[in-house]
Amino acid sequence: MASPKQSDLSRTLNLYVGILALCSAVFVYLSVKELIRQVPEYQTQWVLLVALTVVSGLLPVRLPTINATISVSETFIIAGTLLFGRSGGTVLVLFDGLFISIRLLFAMGLRWQQVVFNLSSLPLSIWVASTVAGIQPQFGIEGSLDLNFVLQLALFTTVYCFLNTWLLSFALAMQRHASPVEIWVGSFKELLVPYASGGSIAALLVYNTREVKPAFVFAIVPLLIVLFLSYRWSNKRIEVERDRNIALNRVFLSTIEALALAIDAKDQVTHGHIRRVQRCTMALADELGVKDERQLDAMRAGALLHDTGKLAVPEYILNKPGPLTAAEFERMKLHATVGADILKSIDFPYPVEPIVRHHHENWNGTGYPAGISGQEIPLGARILSVVDCYDALTSDRPYRPRYSRQHAEQVLRERAGTWYDPWVVDGFLRILDELERLDAEDQQSNSMSEGGATLPPAQLDVIVATTAEEREFSELRRELPLAADAAAATEVMFRHLRRVIPLANLTVFMPCHETNDLAAVASFGVGTSALEGLHIGTGERVSGWVIAHKQPVVNSNAALELGPVARTFQTPLRYALAVPAMRGSEVAIGVVTCYGSDPFEVDHRRILESAATLFAASLNSSSNSSAKSQPEPAEPASTRIH
Repeated sequence: MASPKQSDLSRTLNLYVGILALCSAVFVYLSVKELIRQVPEYQTQWVLLVALTVVSGLLPVRLPTINATISVSETFIIAGTLLFGRSGGTVLVLFDGLFISIRLLFAMGLRWQQVVFNLSSLPLSIWVASTVAGIQPQFGIEGSLDLNFVLQLALFTTVYCFLNTWLLSFALAMQRHASPVEIWVGSFKELLVPYASGGSIAALLVYNTREVKPAFVFAIVPLLIVLFLSYRWSNKRIEVERDRNIALNRVFLSTIEALALAIDAKDQVTHGHIRRVQRCTMALADELGVKDERQLDAMRAGALLHDTGKLAVPEYILNKPGPLTAAEFERMKLHATVGADILKSIDFPYPVEPIVRHHHENWNGTGYPAGISGQEIPLGARILSVVDCYDALTSDRPYRPRYSRQHAEQVLRERAGTWYDPWVVDGFLRILDELERLDAEDQQSNSMSEGGATLPPAQLDVIVATTAEEREFSELRRELPLAADAAAATEVMFRHLRRVIPLANLTVFMPCHETNDLAAVASFGVGTSALEGLHIGTGERVSGWVIAHKQPVVNSNAALELGPVARTFQTPLRYALAVPAMRGSEVAIGVVTCYGSDPFEVDHRRILESAATLFAASLNSSSNSSAKSQPEPAEPASTRIH
């Protein structure tokens, strides 16, 4: 299928327009030939009708949902058809379409295909509708209109309306790759009323006299004005309602995006995944020619929400560093069903739930949860699965490092026709260069802007930091009690705290009762050679002051602790953050001190204080365990109770 970027209109649509133009050209030729014999006798009437048609056609009313217009000129076209037969109506509507196309050509820049369609579909509709209804020229025929004529007029108006709107619906369906029935029902089904109104006024215009009299034209002008204002008023109401729905949908999607990003922010492994997937999904949908707004909105929401069901998957499975067992994989597979069931309870105005439910289905039917295959899989799910796979392959995961672009492309090509729709894979590979360029520009703009709309909200950063802190403290609680001594416990703290605090060195000082000062019992990171074995008097420097006053110090000058050597390391140590390691509320068993190049924040102090409390508790636990493991001395016989 040709890309919309390569060709605005498909070959099928061009062929469709060409066939209409050919048929219409034949009917116009026959009409002009027949009309030439009639007009000389009624030349004044004909010129008046042409003028009224052209002038009234210059006041169109734009339809709110599609690129099309209606006008009160239909009244004079129908009147011309009644007076001059199908030949008169065909030529009149050709004039009307020509002047409207010229005006729109300059105002909106119509493509030549659109102009040809306008000049073809209208005459074709008039000719066929007149033939079906059996309309005969009424000009100059004496006598009043009878019931048979009224029925002919009703049939003509109905067929003309249906032909005109359905021809346009098929053209729009080919252009948008959408259903013509949905387009007609959504945009044209109510146009029969204005067509019927135009037919009624046209019948009044030619009633009895069977000619167009200027005086009677002036008499029906108020009716035409009312008809025109009714068109405009009703369409404005539709436009207002549509704009309101668009605004509500924008808020709806923004709410979905905020919640989805909040969930995504909790995942340290796939953080940023859904934003990338959404951007690539919409770009791929555009490349594949998806134009239906409901389907696009569904894909936009589905890309954001496709991993919602992972809330029901344990974190140890999501972040397992090795391959999943069969039981673990079965639990992981539940996320598609759980996510879809959650979304099923929301009354979305577009089909989001099938996309989320089936985005892990395979083209050959081996996927989950339903095992459907081929075209049974919703298009949105087929597009999402390819994008989701590529982003997963090119991202670091706990069980493997990221793949190169070449390796990821090879995987997609190998799976095309088995796991993935080959047409979708081909489309994705075509736009991969453009996607990478846009991604690089997006990252660059994010890094250069401050507080701009392209940056994630600060609240998301808080969620990311909170999740990271929660994970590291979970590991600290598990590993610290297993540490054999203070040095081992310090190494555990250094390994986990450096992921949430910008420290370059972590040192633990403990009282040395023989010398009544503090000694560095363990140090990890930059400058350990200068810190190991360092002694500091109680109340002196940074760490000595902390243990003496049992108060933390934030962003003190590291040189006060280490001297000028602090600035000579490969990573200069400029700032110090020190907190007492308390056992209970009164006893300080030591000081935990961080050194770094950048200033520390209030949250870093809180984190370090919590870690120091766990450190003190782990040492106490280790001491108790050691004491319990020693053999108890035998009780003196004199104290033994018998």
